[in-house]
Amino acid sequence: MKNQIASLTLLLSLGFSGLLHAAPLGAGETGEVVEEDGRISIEGTNLQRNFVGTGGELHLVGANNRITVSGPLSLISVNGAGNTVQVDSVKRVEIVGAESHVYYKSAPTKTGRPASSVTGAGSGVSKR
Repeated sequence: MKNQIASLTLLLSLGFSGLLHAAPLGAGETGEVVEEDGRISIEGTNLQRNFVGTGGELHLVGANNRITVSGPLSLISVNGAGNTVQVDSVKRVEIVGAESHVYYKSAPTKTGRPASSVTGAGSGVSKR
C-alpha cells in the first residue's frame, strides 16, 4: 500500500503526461528513478540500475549507487558520495562529492575524453 501511495504521489507531483517511467525500488534501496524525454534522473541510496542512453542526460544525486548506461549520453552529473557510473559514451561529466567515479568507453570529442569537472576527494573520470 505504501508503494502505491508513493507512486500516486510521484505521478501527481510530476504530472501524468510528463512521467514516462518510474522504476520500482528493490530491497535496501531508497529513492526515486525517473526517465523522461531522454533524461534520466536518479535520487537515492544503494540503487543498482541499468539504462539505455539515447544522447540525453543522467543526473544522479545520492550515495552508494551503481548505474550502468548502454549507449551515449551528452552529460553525466553526479552529486553525492560513493557513486559509480559506467557508460558507453559521454561528452561531459560533472562530479561533486567524495569517492564517486564515472567510467566511460569513449567520448565524442577531439581528445577522446569527456570535458569534466570533478570536485571531491577520491572522485574521478576514467576510460575503461
